[in-house]
Amino acid sequence: MDVTYPVEDELLEEWDWESARPTGRVISRARAHREGVPHEGVHLWIVRNSGAALELLFQHRAAFKEMYPGCYDITVGGHVPFGWNENKIQKEADEELGISPSDDQLVDLGYFRYEEKNEWLFHRELQRVYLLPDNRELDRYTFRDGEVDGICAVPIAGLVSLFRADGILEAEAFDGSSSRRIQISRADFHPLLFAPSMERYVDVLLTAVREYASGGRVSVKMPSPV
Repeated sequence: MDVTYPVEDELLEEWDWESARPTGRVISRARAHREGVPHEGVHLWIVRNSGAALELLFQHRAAFKEMYPGCYDITVGGHVPFGWNENKIQKEADEELGISPSDDQLVDLGYFRYEEKNEWLFHRELQRVYLLPDNRELDRYTFRDGEVDGICAVPIAGLVSLFRADGILEAEAFDGSSSRRIQISRADFHPLLFAPSMERYVDVLLTAVREYASGGRVSVKMPSPV
């Protein structure tokens, strides 16, 4: 079922927080984020071997985004609309980057239980995380939904250093029309990537990237939410 809603009216499916299973009940995105109602999200991380370095790709969030505008974030990420039972990550990848990888191209890292709470947001999400090896040039990605306006490739070695301590990294970036070399630091990324609550997530992700690069097989998984 392909149904599109304005972001503020987007309908999601409520999930049970403890069992990490869908309930069949519908809830608006606005209410879910206001009341902490659990729901499903999908993440896709693209890893690229440019020949010179192993790199992880980050999307650049458009300046008009309500949450964390102008930040570099997960390559592809989004909520799963109510009633959408197949090709969940493919839907988001097509909208954001103009790609639709097949299931057999994806490395499934499992679910991560995520919680974020502040004075204006209570976000609880069961996030299905995937890894996609893809060595294409950055200018072969297209930004179709307007919510992503660029992409950059960050060398894994520098990224590991950045998670240990802030610094300046060099990366290749594409803004939809041209590619260039940029310098980035922690301030350029989604701040929650460096939050203590994401340490296990990041550790699993980087371990999976290294495992895949060294042997093509990945044994590590996100900590089970059940």
